Amino acid sequence: MKLTSFMPRDRQTFGVILITATFGMWGVFPIYFKWLDNVSPLEILAHRIIWSVVLLFLLIIFLGRLNALRRLLKIKKVILNLALSGALISANWGIFIYAVEAGHILETSLGYFISPLFSIFFGFLFLKEKLSKINQISLFIVFMAICVQIYALGRLPFICLLLPLSFAFYGLIRKKCPVPTYEGLFIETMLMTPFALLILAFIQISGGANFQINLTGFLLFFSGVITILPLLTFGAASKYLALSTIGFFQYISPSISFLIAIFLYNESFEAYKMLSFGLIWLSLGLSTIFSLKGYKWTLHR
Repeated sequence: MKLTSFMPRDRQTFGVILITATFGMWGVFPIYFKWLDNVSPLEILAHRIIWSVVLLFLLIIFLGRLNALRRLLKIKKVILNLALSGALISANWGIFIYAVEAGHILETSLGYFISPLFSIFFGFLFLKEKLSKINQISLFIVFMAICVQIYALGRLPFICLLLPLSFAFYGLIRKKCPVPTYEGLFIETMLMTPFALLILAFIQISGGANFQINLTGFLLFFSGVITILPLLTFGAASKYLALSTIGFFQYISPSISFLIAIFLYNESFEAYKMLSFGLIWLSLGLSTIFSLKGYKWTLHR
């Protein structure tokens, strides 16, 4: 594969470093939320939403995009779409946090491995995008992997299905309602903030609140920071790398989570899980290799 350069070599390298750091940060999220395993998933989710709103608002002011935000807030269709996408991304965050605390990091890894293929299927199903033969085969292999999970567990593998499903629906709505990343996420989390405040109020009344001036309180606040920081590095990387190039790095995140689950938290890796992951990796390998046919790796100016 020939690499075509349109920029100084150091800028290409910088883009690769940024995108690797982005997916690396997402990959180690399980460690962060494991540090908060004494806090309920709902309380963590509520704090993540609230602190994300605060930090995103400050970021938008800093970037001088407050007027653009005001214009978006006046468009009813945008608000309705972002209310739905906000509910979906909040659900995605909540499921992930619950799974990590419950010791199901491997299931989150599996879910995020198959997430791109769910997005491809949704593009075919709802946007009438063409589904190549190799993608059809890849999706069939994913279906086989899910069947293995169902047979072994005796039930639907809810975590590894709900994560990619919620994110695929989220991506579908955002594609139909294209708004800038920071403004979009701000409006989404802003619309979810009343629910987050209600959750925290209920927890406070019941005497179970964990937000204090200590390490736990700092980690709850910092959950907003870890939400925003990867978005910043992703946005910077996208200035240097084509989105198709960035796609090759997206499997860093679930790969890191996979290794963390097995080697750091000693999650069991039974035969059925090996078979499921093997099928998923085969599916992704086929999809990736054949996508390189006629593909030229280029970088943005």
